[in-house]
Amino acid sequence: MYRSISFFAALSLLFLTACSNETDRSAASTEMVGEDMAPSIADVATDMGLDGVDSLTLSGSAWRIRNSFRQTLTASPPWPERDEVTSWVQTIDFTVSAMRGQGDTFASNLFFAPPVAGTHVINAPAGTDSWSQQMEVWLTPWGFVKGAQRYGAQSSQLERNGNSYTRFSFSSPESMTSPSGMRYTVNGYVNTDGQVVRTETWLEDAFMGDMHVVGIYADYESHDGLMVPTTFEQQRGGGGVFGVTVSSASANPANLAELIPTPENNAPNNGGGGAPAASEPPADLTQQVGDGAWLVNGGYVSLVVEFSDHLAVFESGQSESRGEMIIQQIKDNISDKEIRYIINSHPHSDHTAGLIPFMREGVILVTHEENVEFLDRALNTPRSLLGETDLNAQVMGVTGVGLLEDATNRLELHHVPNLHTDGMVVGLLPEQGILFQADFTLPKPDTDANPFVKTLARYISENDVQFESYQGVHAAAVSQTRAELLATIAGE
Repeated sequence: MYRSISFFAALSLLFLTACSNETDRSAASTEMVGEDMAPSIADVATDMGLDGVDSLTLSGSAWRIRNSFRQTLTASPPWPERDEVTSWVQTIDFTVSAMRGQGDTFASNLFFAPPVAGTHVINAPAGTDSWSQQMEVWLTPWGFVKGAQRYGAQSSQLERNGNSYTRFSFSSPESMTSPSGMRYTVNGYVNTDGQVVRTETWLEDAFMGDMHVVGIYADYESHDGLMVPTTFEQQRGGGGVFGVTVSSASANPANLAELIPTPENNAPNNGGGGAPAASEPPADLTQQVGDGAWLVNGGYVSLVVEFSDHLAVFESGQSESRGEMIIQQIKDNISDKEIRYIINSHPHSDHTAGLIPFMREGVILVTHEENVEFLDRALNTPRSLLGETDLNAQVMGVTGVGLLEDATNRLELHHVPNLHTDGMVVGLLPEQGILFQADFTLPKPDTDANPFVKTLARYISENDVQFESYQGVHAAAVSQTRAELLATIAGE
């Protein structure tokens, strides 16, 4: 049998405080050693071989994070699972702040068998006012130097880990601001050889607030006087998401127009007419599935469990608006009791976006302990670029089998690690005979189940977990049962 752990008694010990390291714009952990000793950005441009350079191109091999950022096997970095990118070519035109990178790759996650060939592209077209695209230029070592020259960077000297650096800082142009109206900050760190070894900025993110984006550059070599790092990596959320190993590079390529097509040649054809207007959801999407238990349908499904003086909600929806709608449906159609807990099945982006409205209402987030560090850091990052107040999120971790129980109801939270995510929990209502799960979607008839569905089936069989109704965040068209889940491992 499984091991049951009640987590109420340990609640005060498991709250995690906000982590501000990811948004430290002042590098306060470093020792300032004087501003008048700093070299000029013109000196750095000369050391980097950028005098007279208006554009450059490089080639080599690259890698990207597998499945994409916030869809990883583990919530917190490092994320070692990567897809290789071959024939990588990256070109920057500093005169119009444009960049394009492209290479060949394969989608290697578990949903593709065999892996599907594709193209990995990074595109920052000329004339865009999108910081998420323009920062791709300014975070490169050469783009940073050009930006620092163009926008009047301030400099200071500092020491970190026994090494001396000059830090240059500049702000985005006045025409390029965040939703709050703030200009973006870009920092670059130059070593004593005049090489840019680190760049950083902050980008607004609906879930992660002022998300820290970092470029790391190492092992510089000269390519006809142009200084180029042999390796570089971009990090988000504290871990690497993309990297390049450079084999060749050159300044002012003659075929620049071919390497970076003009916006007219590169613009997608939207076909006119725009997107259709979103339809309003039905007024009542709630469905009672047992005593003290309801589903909220109409999107990513949520399970609502009633206790004597509060409610617990399993899953928050695939978007912020969906999270708001779930809360309103509960208040209008289920109960006016306090929503005390919001339970997250796993930390992937489409299963966490709806958490924001719950955090604003002070609801306690419950997730597997594997996810606590990342979710706590993300949800407690300042949200100044968005123009929003901090969430002050309370994040609580469970291990083994967590238990929410009083005299009126019982909800068990079972940890089922699998190849999709290490931090997955499923919910069991033993009295109502319901198992509630996310992403363990049963296969179509006469097709084989994916590996993580079989992992859940083995867990249910080995631990004799009893239920009848198999309910999912991704709703099935017809009712499903425990027997259908176990049939996926029949004959093993």
